[in-house]
Amino acid sequence: MKHLSPLLAVLLLSGAALAQHEHHHTAAPETAVPKAARPAVREWTQQPLLLPGRNPRGERAQALLQPRGIAATSVTVYAPEGPPERLKVDYPFEADTAKIASATPKIGNYHWVVAREETPGMVKVASTAWYFGNPGDSPKELLKTPKHELEIVPDPLPREHGRYRESEKWRFLVRFNGAPLAGQTVKLETEFGSRSSFVSDSDGGVTVLFPRDFKPAKEEGEHASHGRRYGKFVLAVEKEMDGRRYLTAFNLNYGEDGDRNKSLGWGAAFGLIGMLAAAPLLRRRNGAQGETKNA
Repeated sequence: MKHLSPLLAVLLLSGAALAQHEHHHTAAPETAVPKAARPAVREWTQQPLLLPGRNPRGERAQALLQPRGIAATSVTVYAPEGPPERLKVDYPFEADTAKIASATPKIGNYHWVVAREETPGMVKVASTAWYFGNPGDSPKELLKTPKHELEIVPDPLPREHGRYRESEKWRFLVRFNGAPLAGQTVKLETEFGSRSSFVSDSDGGVTVLFPRDFKPAKEEGEHASHGRRYGKFVLAVEKEMDGRRYLTAFNLNYGEDGDRNKSLGWGAAFGLIGMLAAAPLLRRRNGAQGETKNA
């Protein structure tokens, strides 16, 4: 046992540190700040955005959206299926909020949402995808259909209950007047301050790497949702043609890396247990070698 005492001491110290680590992460959360006392939404980008409003819980066929950085009077919602008159519907902004709906109360899946601001010298577009919780057709064909001059669209969107995540690579397509746009710079911005650029290939495709930039869990605040953390991102493209500037952006949420919260303490503890279990075998081997030398 004397030979094992240093290992046991290290193991006990590791166990104490691990218990302290787990206690820290399971302690009761701090008292929540009343909603009325929370600060205003932080402006993290100058790109045009469509952000969710305070959507009522349990509502599966309607949603609230708010514009940022774009002077649009309405949003247009494109549905993947439904009655012909519901495949493209305009919803006005009232008090800086638009109340959108799925093609019918029983049709869900992703719908494509766009807001447009147009002047003689510029066309600005904000776009997003909204998932309605009922069954519905895949948005694959919907995303193939051009809706504006300059576009950036997911290829593909995450599946049901899926999400873009940190450290993952996702493909997007850039088009101009319906044709793939090669050599186009695409800018990525996240609300945590990350900034990066990518260039589209000959097919108009661009592979975007989402940064691993989430804050520590204790700072999650408003980014927590049903036990999962998320952040906002926007992809933006610009192009000038015939004296007119086009700016198009796509925004949505992305989640944290699933491996981020795996406990390093448990890994260390299991490693020490393995060392402890191997110690008797090492002693026997060393003893056998000593007897051989003395023979």
